[in-house]
Amino acid sequence: MNSTNFIQTGGWPLDAERLQEMQTAYSIFNSLGALAGNLTIISGCETVGTTVGNGFVYINGELLEFREATVAVGSTVIIIEEAVNRAFKNGISKQVHAIRYATFGTAGTSWLWTNFKKVDPLTVMMGKIALLEKKTAIFTAGGAAFPWFRPISEIPAGFQEIIDIRGRTIIGYDPTQTEFNSIGKAAGQKNKTLSIAEIPEHDHGLSKIKNYTSNFGTHGFYDRSNGAGDGALKTDKTGGGQSFSILNPYKVAAYIEFIG
Repeated sequence: MNSTNFIQTGGWPLDAERLQEMQTAYSIFNSLGALAGNLTIISGCETVGTTVGNGFVYINGELLEFREATVAVGSTVIIIEEAVNRAFKNGISKQVHAIRYATFGTAGTSWLWTNFKKVDPLTVMMGKIALLEKKTAIFTAGGAAFPWFRPISEIPAGFQEIIDIRGRTIIGYDPTQTEFNSIGKAAGQKNKTLSIAEIPEHDHGLSKIKNYTSNFGTHGFYDRSNGAGDGALKTDKTGGGQSFSILNPYKVAAYIEFIG
């Protein structure tokens, strides 16, 4: 920032040019309002009942005093400029100063009061940022996966698809179960073919088999279509032994991870 050295000897040249230099020097503070953004409440402007108190606001690159006023639905903020005139040595009164402030009112240029936002003090914002950093710690590269339902080509910068999760679901870690006792373990299949041991216990009716009796007594069983037979009795074979899907109802998404 520009500065003026007043502590000197030899007759300091106080003139209009020096005063304009000071005006230029402190006007730079207007730029600090940009840290908060346009149409923000820098300080004050507390609402009590229907009155908004004194404070400071930032409007279109200018830090302005806000003067207390009564607020109503649809209230708009305007900028008022009041000229301060003083008499010069030649007897002519001229404007030497301008007082600019914001308040509620009606003018050609105005801004809805509802569009003004209050800015938290930096100490409060720093606390929120610290908390946010803790909450986002899971975004460490490779630390978490997120389902992405838009096209792969639209994955945002800083993220990438996790290739080795393609075609897989994610299941919870459990050190007490062999199948799930290691982070990153991959197993399972889409289809299943049952073994004999996995088939539920069951039996079949033998509709073509019956006892037959002669003059010599009961002679066991015979097949009415093929005549008597020797050995174990079996039903006709059925089934094809094909594998079957064990997929639950699903919806496809790409899993993505944060990479920074």
